[in-house]
Amino acid sequence: MPEALRQLELTPQHVAWFETFGYLVLRGWFADDMPRIREGFEEVFDREEAQLLDPDNEYHRTDDPEFQRETRWIIPAFVDRSEKLEWLRRDPRLDAVARALVGNGYGYAESDGNLFNCNVYWHMDAYGAAADAKHIKAFFYLDPLGHDSGALRVIPGSHLGGPYTAALFRQLVKDPEQIPDLLGVGIDGIPSVTLELEPGDLIVTNFRTLHASFQGGARRRLFTMNYRVAESA
Repeated sequence: MPEALRQLELTPQHVAWFETFGYLVLRGWFADDMPRIREGFEEVFDREEAQLLDPDNEYHRTDDPEFQRETRWIIPAFVDRSEKLEWLRRDPRLDAVARALVGNGYGYAESDGNLFNCNVYWHMDAYGAAADAKHIKAFFYLDPLGHDSGALRVIPGSHLGGPYTAALFRQLVKDPEQIPDLLGVGIDGIPSVTLELEPGDLIVTNFRTLHASFQGGARRRLFTMNYRVAESA
C-alpha cells in the first residue's frame, strides 16, 4: 500500500469512536478522487434507468410541489456500472475501513446511487440485516452539505439497542408525523449531531444508527457502499 494511503488507515481511536457512537467521519479521504467520482456518478445517472422510490414512503417528504412525486431516485449496484467508480470495490482505504469495523472476514453487500429531492426523516438502515451481525454503510456525498442544507444528522449511540434505542424508535420512527405532539419539537429539532462535510469526506455508519437529513433542496447526490460479516464467517 502506498505510504500516503497507509496513513489513512483507521486508528484504535477511530474504532472506539465508531463502536461507541455508531458513526465516523473521515475528512478528505477521497478529496483527490472527486473529479472522476463525479464524472462516474453523472455518467451512470445519464445512461442507466433510475428507479423512483415510492413517493408515498413516509420517511421521504418535501414541501416543494415540483418534487412531491419524485422525492428520491435510486440505481442499485451503482459503482459496478462505471469504470470511473468500479475501482472503489478494490480501494485499500475502504478495505481498511471494512476490516477495522467489520472484521477481516467482511463481505461486500452492494452499493446504490441516489438523487434526493426531499427531507429524509429519522430511520435506520437495518431492514433485512441480521440483528446480531455487524453491518456498515459508507456514504459518498458529492456536494457540500451543512446543517440547513441536507447534511446527514445522526443520534450517537442509537445503534447500541436497549431501552434508549427502543424509546427513540417508538418516538421518532414508528410515526414521524406524531413527533411534534409527542415531544413538542419539529422533526428536525431532535437532539443529534450534524455531519457537515465537503466532497471527499467519507461518512461511515452502523446500519442501526438513527439518521436523517433536512433542508437539502433538490438533486442531492449520494452513493453508498455496504459491508457486513461474510455469510460464511
